Amino acid sequence: MAVILPQVVSAINNDPDQNGLIEKRRNIVKVFDVRSSDVLTVDNQFGKVSINLWNKNEIKVEIVVTANAASDDRASDYLGAVTIDEKRMKDQINLITNIDRSRFGNNGWNNKKGDKNFIQIDYTVYMPKQNALIVRNKFGNTDIAEFHAPLTVDAKYGNFVATLLDNVSNTIDVSYGSAKIGKMDGGKLECKYSNLTLDMAKDVLINNKFGDLNIGDVNNLDADIDYSGAKIGTMRGSGKIKLNYSGNFKINELTNSAQNVDIQASYSSVILPAEATQFNVTVSYGNFTYPTSNVNFSMQPDKDAKSYKMKQYQGKIGSGSGTKITVNSKYGDVKLKD
Repeated sequence: MAVILPQVVSAINNDPDQNGLIEKRRNIVKVFDVRSSDVLTVDNQFGKVSINLWNKNEIKVEIVVTANAASDDRASDYLGAVTIDEKRMKDQINLITNIDRSRFGNNGWNNKKGDKNFIQIDYTVYMPKQNALIVRNKFGNTDIAEFHAPLTVDAKYGNFVATLLDNVSNTIDVSYGSAKIGKMDGGKLECKYSNLTLDMAKDVLINNKFGDLNIGDVNNLDADIDYSGAKIGTMRGSGKIKLNYSGNFKINELTNSAQNVDIQASYSSVILPAEATQFNVTVSYGNFTYPTSNVNFSMQPDKDAKSYKMKQYQGKIGSGSGTKITVNSKYGDVKLKD
């Protein structure tokens, strides 16, 4: 059952930050009784989506539509240009923000508060922790304190922030913004023209293009990194990493539990820790640098080998009881650092 509470329209024109503009708001509240199998989809634009969890068998969605303009009539017209389509079929609940652009004529609109022809649509969602969620949001931020069910987020021209994602079925896609995640148990992250910060993760697949990548602590990582700088603090399991035009890729620590790291690099530099590792490093049009002591080679090129030729180095540092490192690098240097 869905409960739609009355819409409330308010006018505010005494805010000094409004530069004499008329601001109007419309408040919409939707409530849905749900089962654990129900999936909520929010498809929004030009506003913020905030997700909260609670211990009720219902989903409550509070929507605030804000518009301002130079006149009362025009502000009302802009406010009326926004409609929220609601569709419920079987286990799917869909809320879609629509904007009738013809209502703006040649005026257009923007998303900067205090400017003329401003429009914003903000969603605040309260939902049970067991229900899956899909969020599509353009030109606005998406915030999730914590989430335990399967989650899909497609954020464009906005930032994504999450504190805890402890389900393995996460699919996060961020373009032209930034993503900051505290802890993530598993899933897929795709970032384009966006910076990604991930404090802690267990098993993740990452595609990162044209943005910086920073991971604090990760167990298993499968990553494709293009035109992006990348730094990893600690790796505890295994890594399969492809680099393309990615300068200064670095892993600070490989723990005793880290099994293997396989890196395929083109036009990229690679820096890895050298403690008790086994290594198989191949470089073309690049150099391999390693500690000057405690290194035992089972294979290495002639000292007079040309720098542009393929050169392969195999061996171990110390006991070689630690991580097995395999690097194949073209047009970039590889360094094992104490």
